[in-house]
Amino acid sequence: MSLDVRKLAERHAALKTVRNPYEATWEELARLFLPLRYKDEGDLRSERPEIADPRQTDSVGVRDMTVLAAGMQGGMTSPVRPWFKLTLEDSTDAPEAGTWLDDVTERMRTLLHRSNFYNVAHALYGDLGTFGQALLLETADWTGLRFTLAPCGTYVLDVNEYNEVDTFFRTVIMTARQIVAAFGDSAPDYVRRTAEAAGERTRFPVVQAVFPRTDRVFGKLDSRNMPYASVWYLDVGQSGKLAVLRESGYQTFPAFAPRWDVTGTDVYGRSPAMNILPDCRMLQAMGATTLKGTHKAVDPPWAVPANLKSVGVNIIPGAVNYLSVESMQAGGIQPLQQVNPQTLAVAENKIQAVQQAVHDGLYTDLFKQLMLDDRRQITATEIEAREREKLTLLGPVVERLDREFLSPLILRTYQLMADYDFLPEPPEAIAGSGLRVEFVSVIAQAQKLVSTSPIDQTLAFAAQLAQAAPEALDNLDTDAVLRLYADNLGAPASILRSAEDVAALRQQRAQAQAQAAQQTQAQAGVQQAVDMTEAAKNLGQTPVGADGLNAMDALIGGLGGM
Repeated sequence: MSLDVRKLAERHAALKTVRNPYEATWEELARLFLPLRYKDEGDLRSERPEIADPRQTDSVGVRDMTVLAAGMQGGMTSPVRPWFKLTLEDSTDAPEAGTWLDDVTERMRTLLHRSNFYNVAHALYGDLGTFGQALLLETADWTGLRFTLAPCGTYVLDVNEYNEVDTFFRTVIMTARQIVAAFGDSAPDYVRRTAEAAGERTRFPVVQAVFPRTDRVFGKLDSRNMPYASVWYLDVGQSGKLAVLRESGYQTFPAFAPRWDVTGTDVYGRSPAMNILPDCRMLQAMGATTLKGTHKAVDPPWAVPANLKSVGVNIIPGAVNYLSVESMQAGGIQPLQQVNPQTLAVAENKIQAVQQAVHDGLYTDLFKQLMLDDRRQITATEIEAREREKLTLLGPVVERLDREFLSPLILRTYQLMADYDFLPEPPEAIAGSGLRVEFVSVIAQAQKLVSTSPIDQTLAFAAQLAQAAPEALDNLDTDAVLRLYADNLGAPASILRSAEDVAALRQQRAQAQAQAAQQTQAQAGVQQAVDMTEAAKNLGQTPVGADGLNAMDALIGGLGGM
């Protein structure tokens, strides 16, 4: 079935209509929190973007968003410590399963480190905190993984019946030379002619559309019959020129579109920056007003007698003015308006209060705690104890990121590793088992440790109770306690023996103890016989009377019934 590129362009336009109400807010959010991360159609075509915004008078929003992005990366996907591990949907006690899972996890961490994942992840968290959603693409080839973060404003999204993002269109502005290099003979003639001429830097809008295929032929394995279609086409809107550059597909959805929060069936998310947008607007206005007041306080307007206008009075520091006595007696030079320093102090206090509201809205105190503490010493237990309330507020966000970003990321990366033969041979014991992702980042561990508190309290109470009633410890299944605790802490699966190995080890220990007891008993019997022999010898050598009889003779005679 041939591709109708005009229908794709019409759908792209329809999805832009859905996005339109958000665009003005996104542009303002970018100005106050994340400059240069929002791109509209004009920004895409311009090669001279505005670097700095002269309207900014308070940068607390930008600085706090930087802390949020760094804190989310350090707390969720830190490049310097493990933050995920692979387990099986169906639990198994086979030791080789744990070893294989640890091997796969380590290979995946290596691939992520070699790629640009951690660079774009930091930017993704900034987009999430500012705009409420982000779009990250993951592709691979024989050289490794590659990640691309689409700037907000360059893409549109669509969701399925479960409100899961399964469709996106993104616009990439490419030069004529880049289009020819990327798509070769598929590039239209007018683009190739432009690339060959002096206009190789002429820019064109190229759209990538990824969506579920509804017309594919099941059983065919070619790129045009994969579950997800990927179509690149050139869309020069005003001229009406549409040209397909490439049509291919993916086995799994190649992008991740996490949302910070979402209401009902909304496509686009809501961010913490939206919640404090009024505060940041207020800060800009207060900053401008306070700055004017400060200028007036240190450099006030002056009242100068009219007869001095022709003289030209110089009021810069250290200036010397020669005035007549009459001019000085007429009133001299004095400030026209004096700003009360106490008024400025009140304004500064109000600004600090609003800035603290911004800090709280972007979780700055929590993330600074994560980043400033010595990571070699800080533990998830300490973080949970210090910031339990704030971590609880992040709970829904963490769960949504796990479902919409991190778990799909790990599972797609696993599929790409399988496609490029980068997985070790799995053991037979896990044949048919599904993979499950567990997260062991600082934030994930801190939240999991809430579930270990009942275990700690139960064990502490049992230890106290055992002092009065030792039989109380019979209620504890120590094997179950240890495995549950290790699972909540995110310990590697390979450090725990399987139930069969534990049973065999205990059986060996019991047999060794039984053999030791038998040897001890046998040695005791031999020693007893030796002691009896020695006693009899002593009795035979011990005299007991004047007739010369020894103790043994006397004993025998007594037994004979004298």
